[in-house]
Amino acid sequence: MLRKLLVLAAPLALVLVIEALFAAGAWEPFAEPQSHAGTSLDLEHALRDPAIGRIDYVTIGSSRPEYGIDHALLATHAERLGRTHADLTMPGTHWTSAGVLARWLEREHPEVRGGIIALSVQDLAFAYNGYYELGILQPFRRVDDLGWIAARIPFAMHDVASYGVVSALFAWRDDVRAFVAAPTQRKEHIEWRNSHRDPRHLLFGNPESHGDMCRWGVDGLAACDRLEAATDDDSAGLRRQCRELRTRAADAPDFAAGRAAAELPAFMSNTRDRVRAQLEGMHWPTPPVVILMPMPRIWNDVLGRGQHEWALQILQPLADAGRIRLLDATAFFDADADRGCGSFFDFYHQNAQGRERFTRWLLPQLQGLLYQDATGTPASPAPTLDRPRP
Repeated sequence: MLRKLLVLAAPLALVLVIEALFAAGAWEPFAEPQSHAGTSLDLEHALRDPAIGRIDYVTIGSSRPEYGIDHALLATHAERLGRTHADLTMPGTHWTSAGVLARWLEREHPEVRGGIIALSVQDLAFAYNGYYELGILQPFRRVDDLGWIAARIPFAMHDVASYGVVSALFAWRDDVRAFVAAPTQRKEHIEWRNSHRDPRHLLFGNPESHGDMCRWGVDGLAACDRLEAATDDDSAGLRRQCRELRTRAADAPDFAAGRAAAELPAFMSNTRDRVRAQLEGMHWPTPPVVILMPMPRIWNDVLGRGQHEWALQILQPLADAGRIRLLDATAFFDADADRGCGSFFDFYHQNAQGRERFTRWLLPQLQGLLYQDATGTPASPAPTLDRPRP
């Protein structure tokens, strides 16, 4: 009998050991650098670099602020105040991944004084944005984050993709399968990443961004009509975005009707409650500055009816209570003579011209909302940032 129990228990024990190893980060050196988790690992590596030292302010958000805010300019401004301001934006970041990163910072960089949470009106439609977020947050999560994550990303027994909510092994499952399918290619990717890592640029620099949208326009979905009639390979990425935008427009909920209903739809009340609880739970000494990032005018044809007003209804009470500082820059470029086409390189992201112009406007706002505690005398030596000054 005992032998049978041991035979049955052995596989379970092995799985538990493997789960513990994955939870402890044993797979991280083998992760695909170009994946969501690989991007998070690069950021974690940079944040643990002893040369970086103290971090006073951070910017957390998706690819919109990654490309839409001039992080080098913010870092230079903070340096003049004797502070450091690091860019922690990552593509795909949504509320849950942003929250896990903030929780990680509380443990690993408790000196952080405050920061920016930069997302968009689009990101206030739902409380979570899909199971892909599990890849973004995996390198930053700890065992005691499990309940917090599970309350925001639903576990579904019938959907294997959701198993990453409770299991590190399942969170890495697809990455392991891709490694087994092409180990040589993975080795090359990891070697390239390791030889090109630049923590200072990652935290205090800007990504490359070229071109504008004036050939097609960004006024509305008519821009997609023009794109879909084109056949050149250079426009293939934009055509993919158009397919996504049309799908979003067709599936967009009616937020105006939801707000007018006798009882809010469950997805709206859940989003409101989760977002508010997360922002109210931030432990930074300075309230977070929540920025609704600029969006091209085409999104007026894509967002659900009343979605912008609903986003403000979620956030404004927190701003009124002093729990957050709110900057709504959604329509920042709408009144431009070119109707904003010269400030974006696709339907989501600002180009270098757009990010610099937006950040020049943003800096005076941040001086009063975020940097008001900066005296110009650092509490300890701040790193000298090697980059050209504006």
